[in-house]
Amino acid sequence: MSIHVEIVTPSAVAYEGDCEMAVAPGFMGEFGVLDNHAQTLAVTDSGVVTLTAGADKTVFVVGPGFAEVGPNRITLLVDHCEVAGTVDKSEASQQLEQAFAALKLVDAESEEGLQARKAAGLAQARLRS
Repeated sequence: MSIHVEIVTPSAVAYEGDCEMAVAPGFMGEFGVLDNHAQTLAVTDSGVVTLTAGADKTVFVVGPGFAEVGPNRITLLVDHCEVAGTVDKSEASQQLEQAFAALKLVDAESEEGLQARKAAGLAQARLRS
């Protein structure tokens, strides 16, 4: 059996396809989805999404968002998605430095601080991919 996967960003459907197992970065840690999974709505964090179909794995780097899981599907609504193998590590490293620099200038709990922490999380996920 398989599950249908959709990864949706604000600008487009970044991925749509089927797999046997999906692993996504939840706010409290990674979670896996298999066929006949219970209905779930979860907050997701920046990180790596791994889709497994037999011996094949497809890996994406995603920003934070939400996951809606049903018995035979998962929809990830995220603010960023890119194929893990296409990440420019140099660019990601620069983004991380910029985010940390921005955090030094603002209150971490302010809107600017939230945006800087979000940028740092995505940069770290891109570097780990």
